Order: sequence, then C-alpha cells, then structure tokens
Amino acid sequence: MSTATDTLIPTNHLFSGGCGDMVGFANAGFRPRFAANHDPAAVATARANFPGVRARQENIHSLDMRRLPEAQVLVGSPICFEASPSGGRATPKTQLSLDDAAGDGETNENSDEEDEKATPAAWSLTRATAWDLLRAAEVAVAARRPYDVIAGENVPGFARWPLFNAWLRAFNDLGYTPHLTSVNAAHLESGEFGNAPQHRHRLLFVFTRKGLPKLDLRPRPLSLCPHCGLVRGTQRWETESRRRVGTYGITYIYVCPNRRCGHLEVKPVLRPIRDSIDWSLPTRKVSAGKPGKTFRAYADETVRKVGLGRARFDGEPFIAVLRNNCTTQSLDEPIGTVTAAGTHHMLVIPGESLGDCRVRMLSVRERARAQTFPDTHYFQGNATEQTRLVGNAVPPTVGSWLAQRIAAVL
Repeated sequence: MSTATDTLIPTNHLFSGGCGDMVGFANAGFRPRFAANHDPAAVATARANFPGVRARQENIHSLDMRRLPEAQVLVGSPICFEASPSGGRATPKTQLSLDDAAGDGETNENSDEEDEKATPAAWSLTRATAWDLLRAAEVAVAARRPYDVIAGENVPGFARWPLFNAWLRAFNDLGYTPHLTSVNAAHLESGEFGNAPQHRHRLLFVFTRKGLPKLDLRPRPLSLCPHCGLVRGTQRWETESRRRVGTYGITYIYVCPNRRCGHLEVKPVLRPIRDSIDWSLPTRKVSAGKPGKTFRAYADETVRKVGLGRARFDGEPFIAVLRNNCTTQSLDEPIGTVTAAGTHHMLVIPGESLGDCRVRMLSVRERARAQTFPDTHYFQGNATEQTRLVGNAVPPTVGSWLAQRIAAVL
C-alpha cells in the first residue's frame, strides 16, 4: 500500500552539515533519503531531525557513489570557507558571465583578530569537494539512473576558482544544463521560514537534465517602490546583456517591475534581528570582563565599539559587530553573515557608564534563527560543533525557495 511519502520527490544530500538544505527541501515537498558528512556532529544532527534518512559518516572524497539510494535530486554545497571573505579575502566584485561559464549558447568580514588567508592547499580542498558532486552525477549517469537535478550553493567567490568554467562544462557534457543565480538570504522568503534576518550573499547553482522545462531562478523579493508601493522587485545588473555572479548593491540592484514609474530602484523589505533575540539569557557588565574563571578584559576595539553604539543608539540595545571595518548596527535590521566561527555578533544593553553596559554574544539558537532554522531543529555536538553547523548551513528559507523552483520543472 502506498503512503504519503511515496508521492514526495526523493533527494540525496552530500555535505549535509546542519541540515539546512534538508529542512528546506522537506518543507517544499521533497523527501530526503540519504545524508553524508565527515563530521560526527553533522551526522548525529541528520539522524536526530530526520529519523528515516540514511545518514552516513564518511569523507565525501571516499564515499562510494554507487551505494547512494536512487533519487531524482542530488543536493550538495561544497566547502566555501576558502572562497569567502573570512577565509580568502575574496573581493565581492567577482563577476562571471553564465554564457561564458557554461561554454554554450561585501565588506571584509574577518573577525577583529586576523584570519589566515586561503592557501593553495585550501583551494585544492574546495576544488575537490566541487568535483565530488560531478563524480556523483557521473556514477548515476553511468548506472542509467541519472539525477534529474543537481543543486547547491556557495559564496560568490567560488566563481574565482580557475576551473569553475570547466566544472560547469563537465556537467554540460554529462547532459545537464547549468543555471546560476546570485541571491541574498535577507531577500528571499519561502513558506513558514520567511526571509532571513541576516545578510548572506550566495551563488546558487542548479544543473537540470536536458529535456526538462526551463528553470526560473529569478529572485523577486517583496520590495518598496517610492511610487508604486509594495512590489516584487526584479534584478538589474550593471551589465544588462549578461547574467553575472555578484553581490547585491555592488553588481546588481532591484527595480520596480512597473513601466509607469520608469522602473525605479526599489529596496527589498527586510526582517529585523530583534525578533530572534532571547531576552531571558544572562548578560554581564563590560567591566566584569569576558566569561571565564579568571579575569580577562574585553579588547580595546570591542570596548570602543560598545562606546560608539551606546552614543549612537541613545540607550537602546544594539549589536556590536566584532569584525574588521564594522562597528555597530540596530536590532531593527538584519545582521551580517553568520559564520562557522560564530563570534562576530555581540548584543549590547547600554548602562549608566561604559563599564555598566551589559553584553553577551548571540547564542547558538539565536544564530540558528538568523539562519531561519525552526526552534524544533536540534543541533548535536558541543557548543563549538553546534556553532560550526549553524554557520556553515544553507538557510532553510534558501533551500525551500530553491526546492520550490526545482519542483516546478519536475
């Protein structure tokens, strides 16, 4: 006898991490069947939240792709740290024509303590994980049970990889049409997740089996036009003739779809981080120093940022952003990108003096909310492992948005 799950589209997930893409695809009517990751905490997270999924702990490089269950869709987001601003000093102005890539017709976000630059070995690791997706596709094609769709995300700097064009052409040679789109999680909304209270610029890639209907990956965020009011904005790129890889406000903007106003530039409606804050969590005075058994004063730069925000926000709580070239931000806007380090966003409640200001870093759950994870999603492992899983995850709202568009062509 058939069950409700028999009618859902089956998916396999590589680099499952915090399971953000699994949550998003499941919300959009897909049925995750398989998840793989080298990290025990990631595998435990998959098993805790998706009891019926076959979760395997193994380095993806050595995973025997022949043993994956049959599925219509393969989802996997290769390692992105080396290509991100925090890992590789990638310029947000990176641009690439989709036509060129297919071969056919941000502010620096490092923490206050300098991160290591990406090394050739690190880039090699990123390259290897990208080829693992191709390896999975090739095995499925050879077995005559090809995936209909292969999808994932990465930072825009992923397109800096010298073999990026060759990677896309290899999928083309296997019988897939490549599609790319640049999005900000703060601008996408999908189902129960809404848009993310976090600016997170990503490159989404989808390979559809040739012969499937045309895939529509155009983001249409709810936006405010000064003439027409609320509209669905459309992307306009600096170079109109080609679709490019880039970030919002640098290589593309959104404009009103209506001719009557002359396609004015519009601003997407954003979700504030304020609603994600748990006000019951304890804070401590700046004068008390960092948490720990012995006294450790906060860094001078951190104290300076607390002072700047105290003056700027006139007694209202705010976020001190512990990254280079950043200072403070209001709780009435999205925060900057949540990372695997998870040590960039400090909640500050102003006091009578600078030393009396009460502070704490955002919790794992608050950062998970910024990623649009529901509170019912449980991350396994210790605090450090959970922080990494949250920061590396695909936001569920992005996964769901992508899955809905994929479902339309299946």
